[in-house]
Amino acid sequence: MSNEEKVTNGEVREEEIIEAPDNEMSIINVSKDVIDIEKEIQKVEKQIEFFNRIKIVSLKLTKEKDWVFQQDSPYLMDRGTENIAIAWGIDISEVRLKQEWAEDEKGRYYSYVATGKAYSKKLGRYVEDIGVCSQRDKFFGWVRGELKEVHEIDMANIRKKAVTNLYSRLIKRCIGLMSVTTEDLKEAGLDIRKIQGIKYKSGSQKAKARLSAKGKEVQKKLGDMLLMMANNDEKRAKELLAQYSAWKDKDGKEHYADSLAKMTEKWLMTTYGKVKKDFDAIGSNEEPEEKQMDIDNGEENA
Repeated sequence: MSNEEKVTNGEVREEEIIEAPDNEMSIINVSKDVIDIEKEIQKVEKQIEFFNRIKIVSLKLTKEKDWVFQQDSPYLMDRGTENIAIAWGIDISEVRLKQEWAEDEKGRYYSYVATGKAYSKKLGRYVEDIGVCSQRDKFFGWVRGELKEVHEIDMANIRKKAVTNLYSRLIKRCIGLMSVTTEDLKEAGLDIRKIQGIKYKSGSQKAKARLSAKGKEVQKKLGDMLLMMANNDEKRAKELLAQYSAWKDKDGKEHYADSLAKMTEKWLMTTYGKVKKDFDAIGSNEEPEEKQMDIDNGEENA
């Protein structure tokens, strides 16, 4: 603030001049910086639109069988990422694998941690990530609800799954597929009604398959037959379910169900066929319903 003399009508008068602070002037004036920020916002908006298009195009390369629902959220399985990687020219490099040991109330166990990098030649995008698989893996480390001993586990399977998990994560992150919604799948033309689902209860690995009306009917029939074969002993019926539902994967690992609610529709159908064959063989006439299910073609016959 300063004083200045001014002559008005022949009289000398003193006026006070107030100088605005620099920061106030910057608010009044539209600076070049503000204009530049607006341009950047417009660029980001265009990039969002561009990356959404990349996501939808990528999803069109997948099929319904490549997806499952986990907690009502779609999850892309490993096999579904292969075509995406080829389409966007994704190179994966510098893969490293190391073994780590940990301990819990059940004792010491090991995990394999795979690290690596991915680069999309078509998008110019680069990411890094990790993939992990442990001795406690639900597919390789357990049998009939019990932990396997270390010598019973094929370490090669643990190593391979850690690397597979790494590749899947790298591809998804490189393209932006880590948080896909059902609306995204619909926009890509996928029929979400054809996607099998898994729901977990209270964070546990107790899965409940989504079933069609036919699948629910088979599920009920199967449960009734097992209970009758076990003379209404629920514990024995559960043991029979584990026995009839058991199967081995391509690596020779055995899988079985300890609950009907965890079984997919296809699994239920296969198990139903095995149980019904023995159920009929023992001469039981206590089939819960009169109509029979034709397992081979999935049709009902009176």
